[in-house]
Amino acid sequence: MQRKAVETGFYKRSSKLLPSKFFDILLHVASINGIFSLGQACCEIAESSCISISKQGLDDRFNDSSVTFIQSIFEEQLARQIDGTIHPDFLKKFSRVRIKDSTRFDLSEKLKEHFHGFGGKVTSDAAVCVQYEFDIKDGKLLDVDFTHAISSDKTDAKNKANDIQKGDLIIRDLGYYSTDVIKKIINKEAFFISRLNLKLLIFEDEKEISFSSLHRKMIKDQQSHLEKQVLIGKEDKVPVRMIIDIIPEEVYQKRITKAAKECKKKGFQLSDEYKARARFNLFITNVPQAEIPSTQVYQLYKIRWQIELMFKIWKSTCGIDKIQPMKYQRWMCLFYAKFIIILINNQLINLLQKACYEKYGKLLSKQKCFKTLTNYFYKTREALFRSNQNLSIFIKSISNLLSKNHWLEKRKERTNYVDIFTLFICNTNI
Repeated sequence: MQRKAVETGFYKRSSKLLPSKFFDILLHVASINGIFSLGQACCEIAESSCISISKQGLDDRFNDSSVTFIQSIFEEQLARQIDGTIHPDFLKKFSRVRIKDSTRFDLSEKLKEHFHGFGGKVTSDAAVCVQYEFDIKDGKLLDVDFTHAISSDKTDAKNKANDIQKGDLIIRDLGYYSTDVIKKIINKEAFFISRLNLKLLIFEDEKEISFSSLHRKMIKDQQSHLEKQVLIGKEDKVPVRMIIDIIPEEVYQKRITKAAKECKKKGFQLSDEYKARARFNLFITNVPQAEIPSTQVYQLYKIRWQIELMFKIWKSTCGIDKIQPMKYQRWMCLFYAKFIIILINNQLINLLQKACYEKYGKLLSKQKCFKTLTNYFYKTREALFRSNQNLSIFIKSISNLLSKNHWLEKRKERTNYVDIFTLFICNTNI
């Protein structure tokens, strides 16, 4: 840690407040979901290290070098993650199962030069987009990127297409997909599952599919589920599997009502083609039918909602969207520190998840575990910064803590991660 501080120029600016202590205090502040002032941080430093520092003196420590210092720690920890594979048979046909999405939230107007927001009457001129991707098989974070809120998911997908590896299964929302990205995935000998973009042209035997005619035919034949081999795109047509499910009438009416309200706000009307496609849940994939039957494609796609759970944890438990207004360098240090805590807690959960599953045959709830680990983060800090702390004792105490009432529970009449996890272990062909 000190070597990195010297390289970034931080150490020589902090002859009294050592980099390790600065980092320790920063983690303490970042672990608090709420306001923690410079004055409170100075008191914490005085209490724990007997170092007297003024608020201005501490504020001066937050500079470009300190941002580089904290960022380097985050990137190093990201590169050194442990394998958290719970069961070797879980989706074993794929090298990685990559889940990606983004979350955006408004920031103080002080940061608008660094993070461009959408502006207007409702949203702020300053906002950040966090691009987040992880491997559902081993729990490792693959990508965490902080960008302007106005950056699109599609642009991110195009810029990072070279990160895709042979054997990857990529599950993302519609915003990341285009025919160009799909072609790159196929060319890399990787796989994808996606909902169908309603603007994409779909062809069967060189003839464009009429979804209104398809709906009438399926109703006549008393079919609610269907799979077709189709071509997508207008010019360079790409062959994919299309999985088709008719939705219940009440669900269709809710979908149309919601879409009509959105169109009215923008001064548009719903097209007949949209209304026809809205009668279906439509998915496309290039995974061979022998590896994932059409009836299981939708179940596997539901895994993507695990990332929405993580965003909820980040905001409600970790408070990444609740950092009070402050200068850019201090905000960035705190933001990186919060994600270092997220990474540390995620690693602890991954480490214990496998052991708990082997011992009890049950999965830990990340939401419950994150809440407890955040409340007890002072124990983690002690283990990280006190050289006389026995790590095995620390891990054992955390294990005992999380193995009590921290299990992921099944929900009645609703498929959740436990069901999906079990399904894709029991089916050992997948």
